[in-house]
Amino acid sequence: MAATAYLMHPQVMTTTPMALPMTIQLSGGLLGLCFILSCLALAQLSRFSAWRLSAQIVPLWLALTALAAVIVMVFRLEYSSVFIMVNWPLGLIFLFLLGRMLSASRASVFAVMPGVDTSEMTTGDYIPMDGLSLPTRAVDAVIATNDEIANPDFAPVITQLAINKIPVLPEELFREQVTGRVNHRRVDAADLIQLRPYRRYMVIKRLSDILMASVGLVILSPLMLVVAVMIRLESKGPAVFVQRRVGEGGREFRMYKFRSMVQDAESKGAKFATASDARITSLGRVIRKLRIDELPQLVNVLSGSMSMIGPRPEQKAFVDNLAEDIPLYPFRHAVRPGITGWAQVMQGYADDVSSTDVKLSYDLFYIKNLSLMMDMVIFFKTIKTIITGFGAR
Repeated sequence: MAATAYLMHPQVMTTTPMALPMTIQLSGGLLGLCFILSCLALAQLSRFSAWRLSAQIVPLWLALTALAAVIVMVFRLEYSSVFIMVNWPLGLIFLFLLGRMLSASRASVFAVMPGVDTSEMTTGDYIPMDGLSLPTRAVDAVIATNDEIANPDFAPVITQLAINKIPVLPEELFREQVTGRVNHRRVDAADLIQLRPYRRYMVIKRLSDILMASVGLVILSPLMLVVAVMIRLESKGPAVFVQRRVGEGGREFRMYKFRSMVQDAESKGAKFATASDARITSLGRVIRKLRIDELPQLVNVLSGSMSMIGPRPEQKAFVDNLAEDIPLYPFRHAVRPGITGWAQVMQGYADDVSSTDVKLSYDLFYIKNLSLMMDMVIFFKTIKTIITGFGAR
């Protein structure tokens, strides 16, 4: 009886919820954070019609969870391998479902005014309109040039569109969001000059650069040592190649790379590297394809002359020549140059004035849309680029 009375006591009968083990809490927190960041990145990627979202999901999920694994190893955190093995594929499945939803949501119908060029626009369906009457079918938005929006002759239709809550999108702005490029031959230089990155963004980015470069140098130092020895064994010359490049503010700095060409490859002057360039060594082709030749630039990131992400720096001879043909080319120096960038993951290397023209359009888009989310998207795309070898020279 005494035992029964004791068991019936309210303090004994009141149960407290059992807390999950710390290993599961940590594993769930890291996977959950990876999933949230993946969702945000997919939402950002869905803005650009040139990409198949389904092709981005696996590299994105792998890159984020691999980064989480590095954090666990560096800080020696305890985790639950069973929890991760069960929930990692579930996260991937949910991301594929989200990707399908986002792909379906961007299949829109647009009406275009007479002056709009739709040759580069591949998102959704486009139906022409004369600008004097409303679209003949339901549309999600109307695309018009700036001149058409300001034209008094089109004011009645623009007004009716506003009344019917149909948005009117400027052609150039819409084109930028669809292609991920800024047409420097059409953009107003005054608009670019007014761009100022948020101070908070710059501080966070610099701290991220220092952290990633420090961790990268520690983890990758054995690989870098092996590569340096292999370069010395394959051909004459130093393992690390030092070259002056133009950085932020048009100031020159010393950039480091693993040497992938024969010694004195530019003794006759600077020139673009091509896919079949005879100056590139056998080992050089491999480290270029895998982007291993860029690893010494982690030192540049630590010193502050470069960032992990930004427009690729060029030699002064190239900059001076290209600035004569492309007036806005020096605007790339408004931000710190990077090891990887928007142009690299979208286009690859540029080896002539024409491809450099396209490269600049991507760089300007990056500068115009500076954000941590944009940097994160580029980071994930870089992982995929390394795996596929896209754009290697």
